[in-house]
Amino acid sequence: MCTFSILWVTDQQKGTHMATQMTATGAKNAKPKNKEYTLSAGESLYLVIKPSGVKSWLFRYRVDNKSFKKSLGKYPALTLEKAREKRNAAKVDLANGIDPFPKKVHEKVHTKEEKTFKEWAEWYIETLYTDGLSDTHISRTIKSFKKDVYPIIGDMPINDIMTRDIIKILHVMKERTAIESARKTFSSINRVFSKAISNFPDDINRNPTSDISLSDVIGKKKTVSYPVITDDKELGLLIKSISEYGLGEQEGQQTLRGHSSTRLALMMLAHVFTRPSNVRLAEWEEIDLKAKQWIIPASKMKTKKELIVPLSKQVLKILEEAKEVSPLSKLVFPSNRSITSPFSDAAMVGALRRIGYDRSEIVAHSFRGIFSTIAHEDKTYSHDVIETQLAHTVGSQVSQAYNRAKHLPERVEMMQWYSDHLEHIMSDEVQNG
Repeated sequence: MCTFSILWVTDQQKGTHMATQMTATGAKNAKPKNKEYTLSAGESLYLVIKPSGVKSWLFRYRVDNKSFKKSLGKYPALTLEKAREKRNAAKVDLANGIDPFPKKVHEKVHTKEEKTFKEWAEWYIETLYTDGLSDTHISRTIKSFKKDVYPIIGDMPINDIMTRDIIKILHVMKERTAIESARKTFSSINRVFSKAISNFPDDINRNPTSDISLSDVIGKKKTVSYPVITDDKELGLLIKSISEYGLGEQEGQQTLRGHSSTRLALMMLAHVFTRPSNVRLAEWEEIDLKAKQWIIPASKMKTKKELIVPLSKQVLKILEEAKEVSPLSKLVFPSNRSITSPFSDAAMVGALRRIGYDRSEIVAHSFRGIFSTIAHEDKTYSHDVIETQLAHTVGSQVSQAYNRAKHLPERVEMMQWYSDHLEHIMSDEVQNG
């Protein structure tokens, strides 16, 4: 048995603009904006204003606990008074258990009016900027949607999307072995549905990702262990090879600048062992040369907590050279294409491969493990000091209360100790010993 009811939606839920009681003058004076918006006329009747200036009346109701929309006609051909008469007649039918509109008609209108997944995804991405998510996270989300999600479900009305459609996306990504990307993409799709339902519960019927066991589709998550080089002679050779990358090559000015940025960035990464993206996206405004500190803002940190990186004498020299290479860029290490764009992850990977190291020997992320292993084995500095500089959470819940200057004096000393260690192991004395 079908049940019928009017769909009551608060204006806050719908994001509508509402006067206490819409008047004929209010309907006439409603102006188009850059995006479509809705004015409430009360009791489930709305005036929809499109960017083109076209206005139409919309009635919202439920059948079997599913929401539907019915276009009653365009304004001003259909006046406010006549629209209310149509709305009232439909309310009478609903009260008597009668569907006021033929099934085929309201299904057709429902499909036409309902927003697609792509439209909801674009709304979701806008909220990420408001929520303060990092540019890297947002860019990755946009890229994955364009590459893997939109081709399959982008143009589908969001309530038409089924569990099997999401699984199809995951299977396509699994076939090209993009397993970790599939996990992140699945999480982003889930967040689109979850956030849309939380803010507009009458527009979204359900979240199709809730029925999916991700591990059953793409397998259980494997712990990633990055390769490390900790032998003094081998590590010293690696650092020396990086310091000589691109030097003496007869190439165009842009290519040489690109090589310089990559070389200097890898050298800095070896000394400061942050995540590679932090170095790639580093800006001069984050660096205080007088205080000898690089303060990475929370928005760029995986932990969402600001990190102070003390700068050793060796790192200050690297930064001095970087400024000479690209004096007009706000980025410390711009790409060879433009001083306003950072170089890519691929540039770091390519440089390491070009100097003779394959993925099984070293990756850009390896420098974190290299430092951690050497520092822990040396035992000069405590575990908490080491992990704090690595931006890892340490201690009890009470001690985890964030303090950006935690262990700072010891960290300043440790960073200089580590830079001195790297400088020593790449010396001729060690290399020829």
